[in-house]
Amino acid sequence: MTETAVRATERGNVSWLVESMARMIRPIVRFAIGRVSCSALVDLVRQIYVEEAREHLQAENPDRRVTRSALALLCGMDGRAIKYFEDVADRAYVPADICSEAAILEAWMTDQDFVDAETGKPAELLIHGPQGTFQRLVSRAAGRAVTPQTALDRLLESKNVALNEEGTHVRLVDPSYMLVPDSQQAAIEAGSFAVNRLGKAVIHNTRRFDENQAPWLQQDRWSLRIPRERLEWVRQQIRALLKDQIEDIEGVLEKEESQPAPGMECSVGVGWYYWESQSSDRPKSD
Repeated sequence: MTETAVRATERGNVSWLVESMARMIRPIVRFAIGRVSCSALVDLVRQIYVEEAREHLQAENPDRRVTRSALALLCGMDGRAIKYFEDVADRAYVPADICSEAAILEAWMTDQDFVDAETGKPAELLIHGPQGTFQRLVSRAAGRAVTPQTALDRLLESKNVALNEEGTHVRLVDPSYMLVPDSQQAAIEAGSFAVNRLGKAVIHNTRRFDENQAPWLQQDRWSLRIPRERLEWVRQQIRALLKDQIEDIEGVLEKEESQPAPGMECSVGVGWYYWESQSSDRPKSD
């Protein structure tokens, strides 16, 4: 094979890998939008990357100390960044750390430039102007790329702020920005575990050849030709089928559990999920 052909093959492998990774990451990014800022999500990824890289190196050589040099090579990060993310591994996040809207409200509560000198409470702010205004608050807390009108619209929608009758001033109504409504929390938590477990199956199936392991079941079945008017019937039928399967699997697991349980032994489970997309959805949604 010529050098040109080798390089073309390498580029093809890289493109294929990047496209596969993008499919995995895209739903997480789509979920994060409106909840977690890009910079906060990137920092979280880098922190987890350092943690997972350390575990990877320790598993490869249990008797060898993991050095920052080895971590730097594996992570593609410099030593200072690795030290920083090691130091903040146990940090307790607050809304202002991960959301620009919450950061604006936090600055309004704590920055003396936006606090009423007499009462010590957040001042009612003129919307536009260079000093002590909502415009200045937004610029300081969220960056100059965010216009005061954009931030104002979001905070009015969330009912954290209100305008005066003339529409010239804005006042703080509720300093707590709701990142996730209570109604969504259970679904998000359950979904996070489902994504985590599916990821474990993918990782196992990519490593099983090197480790001479049996594959874990991980399959999908789908059709691209379901008429819209039949969607509700299909949903109901699949839900009924999955419900029966879930009950059967629960019976198998309960029968095989140790009684009484001496403690945690092997964790075994199966996941089910349903998905659909409309023909008008973006091609990148898959």
